[in-house]
Amino acid sequence: MNPVRLSFLTTLLAALCGPTAHSAHSQPLPAGSPDSRYVQRIGDQYVSFAGSSANLESLAAGLRRGSAVTLTEGTTSVEFLPPTRPMGYGNVTRALDLARRQLSAAGITNPTPEQLRAAMIGGTVSTANGDVALQGVLRLRSQGMGWGQIAHAVGVHPGLRASSTRAPTTALNGSIAKQQAMSASSRRATPGIVTATGGAFSAGAGQTASLGHGNGNAFGRGGKH
Repeated sequence: MNPVRLSFLTTLLAALCGPTAHSAHSQPLPAGSPDSRYVQRIGDQYVSFAGSSANLESLAAGLRRGSAVTLTEGTTSVEFLPPTRPMGYGNVTRALDLARRQLSAAGITNPTPEQLRAAMIGGTVSTANGDVALQGVLRLRSQGMGWGQIAHAVGVHPGLRASSTRAPTTALNGSIAKQQAMSASSRRATPGIVTATGGAFSAGAGQTASLGHGNGNAFGRGGKH
């Protein structure tokens, strides 16, 4: 074959095959597909973290299938291959959640593609307090660690979206403690003897002693039995 023609065919083949191999997930997900519906469900929580809907779609599809992820911001584009096997959607959510909170703990709330890749597969990120080495939640997962173990390893709470659930729990505990304190104060103000049936024997100042039974009835010393 003519060398010039061979060179032209080689260049043409590379142009046709190269983008397909490296940017399969930079294309929009098919509308109505399981991956597309999943991204719609979690979009409000993770689009800002991922940087764009396209980045979130690439993350979801890549982690779900164990294939290349492409993250783009302006003219910058990075790519990584998840070290994990294909994940279910629940595990994809856990990976995104831990990566986000790991970066947030380092003071990064709007990560660049490079920082997001480091949170996923490991690497060093620059922060206001200096460089921070991240182990990568997917890298730890590929080593057989559970999500709780990974959370402790990267220094965040193991619960999913723990920051949004911690406050109500604290408020509830405070309410319970207040009720217990009021109950204890009431018991101290009204001394008595608790009987085997759950009633109370008490005698207040200037009052006739009475015996209260567990069924709520009471009789005085001179009353009928």
